[in-house]
Amino acid sequence: MHKKRSVGLIISYANIIVNMVSGLVLSAFLLRVLGDVEFGLYQSVSSFISYLVLLEFGTGTVMTRNISVCLNTEHGARREELLNRHYSTIWTISLILSCAILLAGLIFYWSFDRIYVNTMTLEQVLYAKRILLLLLGHLVMKYLTQNINGYLLAQQEYAFAKFVLLIHGLIRTVLLIVVISLCKYAILIAVVDLVLTTIVFFISLMYCKRGYSPVFSLRFFDRTIFKSSVPMCVALLLQALTNQANNNVDKFIISFTMSMESVALYSIVQYVFTMFSSVATVPIGMYLPEISKTIAERSDAVNLTESLIRPCRLTVTICGSLLFGFIAVGRQFISTFYGAAKVEAWNYTLIILVPVFINMTDAVVISVLDVANKRLARSLVLLGATVANIILTILLMRIWGIYGAVIATAFSLVLEIIIMNLYYQRVLKIQVLYLFREAYRGLLPFQFIAGTAVFFLAKLITSPLLSLLIGGVLYLVLSLGMIGLFGLNEQETNRIKGMIRKFTSRKKNSV
Repeated sequence: MHKKRSVGLIISYANIIVNMVSGLVLSAFLLRVLGDVEFGLYQSVSSFISYLVLLEFGTGTVMTRNISVCLNTEHGARREELLNRHYSTIWTISLILSCAILLAGLIFYWSFDRIYVNTMTLEQVLYAKRILLLLLGHLVMKYLTQNINGYLLAQQEYAFAKFVLLIHGLIRTVLLIVVISLCKYAILIAVVDLVLTTIVFFISLMYCKRGYSPVFSLRFFDRTIFKSSVPMCVALLLQALTNQANNNVDKFIISFTMSMESVALYSIVQYVFTMFSSVATVPIGMYLPEISKTIAERSDAVNLTESLIRPCRLTVTICGSLLFGFIAVGRQFISTFYGAAKVEAWNYTLIILVPVFINMTDAVVISVLDVANKRLARSLVLLGATVANIILTILLMRIWGIYGAVIATAFSLVLEIIIMNLYYQRVLKIQVLYLFREAYRGLLPFQFIAGTAVFFLAKLITSPLLSLLIGGVLYLVLSLGMIGLFGLNEQETNRIKGMIRKFTSRKKNSV
């Protein structure tokens, strides 16, 4: 199981890297080839479609949670029956929500002429409406695939969905470059996305059916399961709303209180923050099946806390490396990719990344909330923190400009950290301080030392690109070297030794 999850994590991070690179390549390519008008028209339609994601209510996550709990608490014929009931109930909810998404999209379709009467010609309106219909189909197919992936993840299929997404991302990038080079029409982006997501849906469905044979039937719809799933669905909706607000509120306020240059500067902060968060949240869902099993075995608070140490240390290893790596050579990174004039974004980004790192240290506890069906508590805390962020951003930006915006965001994150960890301690009985201590032990000190040393060494190199490359490599060698020699616990050391023994034995056998 651990090997399968490790493969899944590796593919997940590979997927993030591919998405980052392909996103940069495609955005530059499409804007250059299609031009401002064609590409801007597509972006106008897709920006609306992105808001319809709020109607998904996180049913893929609910599917993982329900199936995982069922697998670990039921046995025999009753388990098979309940699996089909959970599967059918969540799928029924998803199909109803798909209809709601389509209806909301069609309402926008019918209102399109009036909304864009002053900004688009009649020809552009008709063209945009065709793109809208294709993107609606793409969104629904992508949404339905999430339910299948949720079921597979509950069955501890960690790699399949991530591998399919990785291949999908690679094929999409190549296909769009080829197609748009031949025919310079934005509607082809929507066509490619709809075709590929439909193929992914059917491949995933066939894999799920052949491997596990879940049965979907309306007669298996269970009102009790539906009622028990509603709190988590509402919680995930609130979380999506707060994420949307947090991703846009600072930029929105900056846009009408400061210059467009300030908006562009803050966009760099937001991009780094988004990428950091994407990397940090990968392990959360991966550990839900194991946490579900631990809770089903009625483990006490001590054993539950112990089971969380490994994923927390994984998060600290990866996210700590990124944070202190950014401290070491973040200025050079921004100067290389965005220009020396934007290097001030490094200061703003660090103010946010430090509390984000602390917040993500024990983010895997979210899986405990999911299994215990208590995610709503976290969503309400996020909502309160978001309101505090909005109010503070408005107040502090009048005094300190962009610094005020990032300080407000950092404060809201600290507020979330304090409240949620008190909740984990008192309600879930998790030993939070012990968990943080074990998560940081042998990792954080060496990351800090390496980051600080390379920060001063990299400043001696005048070329930003050379400083970034040399400093980045030096930081990884120093931090990982010190962690490998002095920071690993006994379990981690034994695991690495076992991997080395397997590798060497295979090499000998091949010879």
